[in-house]
Amino acid sequence: MLTVLNNAARAAMYEHLSRQVGVQVIHTEGALHALTQLERTRVDAIICDAIMPDMTGAEFCSVVAGDHETSRLPVYLIPGAPDTGDHRFVTLPAGPEVLARAFRHLGVDMARYPAPMNTRLRPELDGQLGSPGLPEFLNWVGELGFSGHWMITVRPAGGSQRTGHLAMSGGKVVYAEFGGRSGKAAILGLLRFIDQHPAAEFSFFRTPEVPVHDAADFTQSTARLLIELAVDLDESSVRPA
Repeated sequence: MLTVLNNAARAAMYEHLSRQVGVQVIHTEGALHALTQLERTRVDAIICDAIMPDMTGAEFCSVVAGDHETSRLPVYLIPGAPDTGDHRFVTLPAGPEVLARAFRHLGVDMARYPAPMNTRLRPELDGQLGSPGLPEFLNWVGELGFSGHWMITVRPAGGSQRTGHLAMSGGKVVYAEFGGRSGKAAILGLLRFIDQHPAAEFSFFRTPEVPVHDAADFTQSTARLLIELAVDLDESSVRPA
């Protein structure tokens, strides 16, 4: 499988999850590099960002479809963050949902899917987010020193559900992805979205190990991270529109 992803942490997480089911991943930086790689290497699926530095995902799909050698290749798009100005892909599944679609095309047995993508696995924790909310849950699990994956599903009334993916290692948040964003921006976006649409569910899948992918964005403890995010939320709520 070929990935063309702007964020190195996201590329590393997708590769980590893919290795668990025996899928080899080739990562390329940019669409032009990916097209060059496709001339040299046969792949069976592609995951790319909807917005890349050298072309859009739609343009990349058009080039792939127009080439006889790659015309049958499925391309799975990761939607861009809403503030990119491109809203065409906002309602598409993102994160592990997209990876699961690629796995299905590759013929991976669903029973072998890793957490958090395997719906047959029983989560360590699950339920409705209300009071306490997501920050309180994260803080509690952080104190317990758990390692694993959080899936947070928000169901807006009359709209498409959105899912966020967070990973923790030894109680520390090390990865986050939501709505085309990654890192701290993803958690902030998720918290804002939950504030607007309180109908949210959580599942926590405990795993033996979660590699650290985004050390630059998550250098502090989970408790300190949540304090910083609370400050950011307060500042954004009083900022003039």
